[in-house]
Amino acid sequence: MPEGLRSWKEKEKRWYSRMVQGISSGLDVVRVAVRRFFSWGRTRFVFAVIPQSEKPARKLELSRFSLIAIGVAALVFAGSAIASISAYGAAALKASALHTQLAKANESIDKMRETTENLLSKTAQFQEKLGQIVTIVQSKGKPDPAQSADNILKTAGLSDLIPGRFSDDPVSRDVLRLEGIAGTLDNSVAALDQIANVLASQKDIMTEVPNIWPIKGNLGHITMYFGQNENPFSTGQWYLHTGIDISTNRVGDPVLATADGKVIDIHYNASLGNSITIQHSHGFTTRYGHLRGFAVKKGQRVSQGDVIGYLGNTGKTTGPHLHYEVYLGTSLIDPLRFLNIRKEYHE
Repeated sequence: MPEGLRSWKEKEKRWYSRMVQGISSGLDVVRVAVRRFFSWGRTRFVFAVIPQSEKPARKLELSRFSLIAIGVAALVFAGSAIASISAYGAAALKASALHTQLAKANESIDKMRETTENLLSKTAQFQEKLGQIVTIVQSKGKPDPAQSADNILKTAGLSDLIPGRFSDDPVSRDVLRLEGIAGTLDNSVAALDQIANVLASQKDIMTEVPNIWPIKGNLGHITMYFGQNENPFSTGQWYLHTGIDISTNRVGDPVLATADGKVIDIHYNASLGNSITIQHSHGFTTRYGHLRGFAVKKGQRVSQGDVIGYLGNTGKTTGPHLHYEVYLGTSLIDPLRFLNIRKEYHE
């Protein structure tokens, strides 16, 4: 055997011998430690209970292992008790919060029920008013005695606005009521659209008739009415005043077109001073005199309420005012007749 290999074998034997010896020593240490541990654990303690009477004392012997087991059991029991108490407290808090939420939910339900009743009351009023409107629209302002409100509402899709059959459950009943109101109001949109179209056409007619106050902001007061009046330039003489005079006691207030139309004349003469004439639909013509200046041009189309000029003191006057005339065809008409119509229309 070579010298190097022999040397390696010897080292291997020495290492193995030491390893076996170390393991044996370690096992001996472990055996000793285990014996000592069990010896320590089996050590007994004597607990004596000595009564005050003449009865004999009672002894209780417990080993260290028993005491450790009792201690561990006590700790486990205490931990379980603490965990149970904590869980119970959390559950109690959660139950209290749920109780509070339930109380608030009941309060909200009561408010919703009260709101529902109020909505039903308002809906009934809506039915009544809408029935009146439909009656007027369908009869063009002349109610038809043969046409009942129920038939009108049925035609408009509103006869079932408040359902007649409800569930015995209060919540279901309220839900049915609300669903009935929502569905029927949705069905009534078409009828309301028809009413809106009729009213829109009425509005169009109202803007084509000279019926608004001709000075912006409803300013001024009438200083001379249409018809027979005393001539302010000839005491004791009477003449036919062809319009109305409106004064604000100052110059420069905006003058408005009283209806939609087209400016057909703008000029100055010695009597009316600066004047504007507007032609409207349905044969109406209006004229505005004594203006300080113009805000429109001849041929221009204007809408009701547009500023066309400014109140002035031009021409033959006794002070700053607007002279306002209305013609139907070639006939002069009292402008107040149409101003009164506009007043009634707004009311």
